[in-house]
Amino acid sequence: MVLSLALAGSALAGPLQDKAGEAETALGAGKGVEAIDLMRQALFDVWNEAPMAIQTATYVTAPADGYGIYTARAGDSFASGEPLLIYLEPVGFDWKQQDGLYNSLLTVDFDLTSPEGKVLAGQKGFGRFNFKSHVPNTEYMANLTLNVSGAPAGDYVLVLTVNDEHGGGSAKVDLPFTIK
Repeated sequence: MVLSLALAGSALAGPLQDKAGEAETALGAGKGVEAIDLMRQALFDVWNEAPMAIQTATYVTAPADGYGIYTARAGDSFASGEPLLIYLEPVGFDWKQQDGLYNSLLTVDFDLTSPEGKVLAGQKGFGRFNFKSHVPNTEYMANLTLNVSGAPAGDYVLVLTVNDEHGGGSAKVDLPFTIK
């Protein structure tokens, strides 16, 4: 069993090592752009093999201006009627080529649960993110705003499911919070 896992894990290692070596050679020859392109190709190779996941999910003070450009909220306590602002960085989803561009389509479902897991509310397709680009971007972020006005004071868990509509994968994240 250990041998088969090691062999499966090394299936991608050779091509990745090859690209890294080529990039190192290009960089040594003063070809920085070529080196960057080779490393980006290696990243895309890993991205295509990796399962979909949520790399970052956090409450924020305001919608992010871009990838990694956010201010995390200090704590997870919210005043009654205050909206939940969430920043997400999904990874490992598929890009589909269409009309000369790469296209990704992610949808987000949510469940509002008790700390024990009892579903109190929810919605499928709450968020929809359709991006088109000349390259399959790996620096990808999404802003979500959820209004929980009317919910009584107490502890809750926001369960977000990000769905890859092109590749069929999905990833979940739990974000506990308290309404004061």
